[in-house]
Amino acid sequence: MGYKKEAIDCVKDHILPLHKQIYDKYEGDFDRIYSEGYNSKSYQGRVIEPGKVYELSYLECSCPKVKCGLRSNPEQCECSRQSILFILSQLEPDSRFDVRIENTILRGGERCTFRITRHAGMK
Repeated sequence: MGYKKEAIDCVKDHILPLHKQIYDKYEGDFDRIYSEGYNSKSYQGRVIEPGKVYELSYLECSCPKVKCGLRSNPEQCECSRQSILFILSQLEPDSRFDVRIENTILRGGERCTFRITRHAGMK
């Protein structure tokens, strides 16, 4: 399905710059980013294990293709997972990240939640 290109195209122009602003504001401190920077009406961050494991939840599906009715298959959530991976790779190219889908609205959940594990300084 080409999710990787679709994932990059979806976030590169507007979402990525927003994440870069938050990253810069908190000087790359992921604990602060996920406890302070990622908290709004539409998404929430949470520190699971300081310096290593984080959670990012969207309170509603943020995928434009789902919002406008073009997609409804839960497999579309893989695109969101890859978007998060792409953003993280742009913020910290020398770190490696794992992103796991915990739950999504398309899968019957109340929110879309992703578990992020950061392996700093490793490619």
